[in-house]
Amino acid sequence: MLLNNNDLFAARQKRSRAFCVALGGVITALVLLLMFMNTIFPMLDYAIPTYAGFLMVVVISEAGSGWAFMTYASCAALCLLMSPDYQANLLFILFMGYYPILYVYLRRIANARLQRLAKLVIFNIAVITYALIFKLLFTSVDLFEGMEKFGKWAAPAMLLMANVFFGIYDRLLGNLIELYTIWFRKKILTKK
Repeated sequence: MLLNNNDLFAARQKRSRAFCVALGGVITALVLLLMFMNTIFPMLDYAIPTYAGFLMVVVISEAGSGWAFMTYASCAALCLLMSPDYQANLLFILFMGYYPILYVYLRRIANARLQRLAKLVIFNIAVITYALIFKLLFTSVDLFEGMEKFGKWAAPAMLLMANVFFGIYDRLLGNLIELYTIWFRKKILTKK
């Protein structure tokens, strides 16, 4: 991957507080719009929080990680209060919203194996927490619906499939950050 930790912040100048607040507000509004779209497209329960999380890339690269975490916190609070799809909200809050911000810090781990292990541990803790909270809140919905043929292996099979998805997601997130910082920002945002 071409992405270097220094590349992510190379083009960011010192931004004013007003710019950072405005950017955070716009991204928060876009995240809420996406989360509301889940009521129109309920089959995208897992995809929409992923797209919403990708928007944090813009905040971290344009305003910094502190503003990105504040934007994530405001999105998480407002999603709980305003968005009707609690399953998608839970997914955004427990992983998809903060992981793009955390990704930048995890890239700083020099040892590639240790970096992958840290990512997998964070993801698996989030997935297990998601499953436990889901089971607690949604007692009438079966998380393993459609996986009856796996029997007692349904939970490990679901966790394995989730880890495969995470591997794809992690690579796509790196490519998206690279696309944004190397191409979009330089060709579109700084075009004179």
